[in-house]
Amino acid sequence: MGRNANSAGSREDSHRGQPIETAGAPPKVAKTAVVMLHGRGSTPQSILTLIDEFLHHGVMYLAPQAAHNSWYPRSGYAPLEDNEPWFSSALDHVDCALDMAADAGVPLERTVLLGFSQGGCLASEFVARNPRRYGGLVILSGSLLGTETSDTSEGTIDGTPVFLGCSSNDPYVPAERVRDSAQMFEGLGGDVTSILYDDLGHAINDDEIRTINTFIERLTESPRS
Repeated sequence: MGRNANSAGSREDSHRGQPIETAGAPPKVAKTAVVMLHGRGSTPQSILTLIDEFLHHGVMYLAPQAAHNSWYPRSGYAPLEDNEPWFSSALDHVDCALDMAADAGVPLERTVLLGFSQGGCLASEFVARNPRRYGGLVILSGSLLGTETSDTSEGTIDGTPVFLGCSSNDPYVPAERVRDSAQMFEGLGGDVTSILYDDLGHAINDDEIRTINTFIERLTESPRS
């Protein structure tokens, strides 16, 4: 099932009204949430197929849909203003998914943000711009956006577990940007693990799936306050 996002926005709010697909635990029994952000040209249904690998009781999975299957139209390493207003609209749509988790009684510290490719970039930017404790941040084949990674964020993510996984020769994501992003999240107080895999290409491997599973297990096995 899905829900239409109802965040306020202007006629340029391109992702407004796009659905948020859900799977896993129904809201009334959810104790943990995972927001899953698909890549360019993909769909929520596609990224939700990953949950077969880390399906746990009590976990609600939420996958927002990008308008035209793309969160922003140009390169993520172009000046950020070149991807407006789509980029700001995408951040708002992530907020809608977090609101759905909050409506189910799941706080941010029990919510994992996970994204692949363009979705990974979006997840990283959302957390960097909204620093606080999250249940986890998983960035797969992605990094922070813009022409360079600059440590200008204020605040702390207060020990949030962060994982960045990418190929050392990814055709779209330079390894240097992954390393710089990891350093930036360390500066924000994250518990950061970053791995560059040989010859992975632009894909997800079994080691990354195991890491995601560990992130979710840690939350499902801890008591809910």
